[in-house]
Amino acid sequence: MKMKPLVSIVIRTKNEGLMIAKVLKVLQKQTLRNYEVLIIDSGSTDKTLEIVKQFPVKIFKINPENFTYGYALNYGIKYALGKYICIISGHSLPISDKFLESGVKVLTEENVVGVSGPSPDFAVGYLNRLLGSVILFFEKKRKDHTPWMTNTNSMIRREVWEKYHYDESLSGCEDYDWGREMISRGYNIVKIRSFSVFHSHWLLCKPGYFRMQKKWHEWNKIIDNKHRSSR
Repeated sequence: MKMKPLVSIVIRTKNEGLMIAKVLKVLQKQTLRNYEVLIIDSGSTDKTLEIVKQFPVKIFKINPENFTYGYALNYGIKYALGKYICIISGHSLPISDKFLESGVKVLTEENVVGVSGPSPDFAVGYLNRLLGSVILFFEKKRKDHTPWMTNTNSMIRREVWEKYHYDESLSGCEDYDWGREMISRGYNIVKIRSFSVFHSHWLLCKPGYFRMQKKWHEWNKIIDNKHRSSR
């Protein structure tokens, strides 16, 4: 009988053929071995699905017309078996082989329900993780009670997700909304540098970053005005 996974890794994909194999290979090197990988694909037209089938993953397909970040995540987590849910994008490359181990360690602390980490756009990290990690020297070791978690790289307790799913009506920033809600309920969201990923869309850094800032502000305004359990 197979052991129930401690961690379920949920990866949202759409045309991630350039990086997804490298991401999955790095996950195979993790010190924490008791995990499963769920691929939630929303209409890839490149070789993404062909590539992921070469790895021991579970593949789920959703209609691109139904896609929001929150919907894709909720769909995947519904089928996840792990006590902890790790969320990374198809081009998020964990900096450390202790990436999963460090996330679980923090989540075992009382009252901590979510953990995230920096996601530097230092493209050199894709070629050499050790060299790329130098940039993290400037990051603080830990931040507590921060709603600014990111589903580029995050890990949450499934039992708490059961009480509050990701908001599927939001076009983006579903991660910030979830963090705000958890903090309003008296929980802790932690950010640590050992849970970092390289996230630079390969050699293009973060295209569209400045274009998206206006939308992020609009979504954040909606989130900030939500009625919460407490303030």
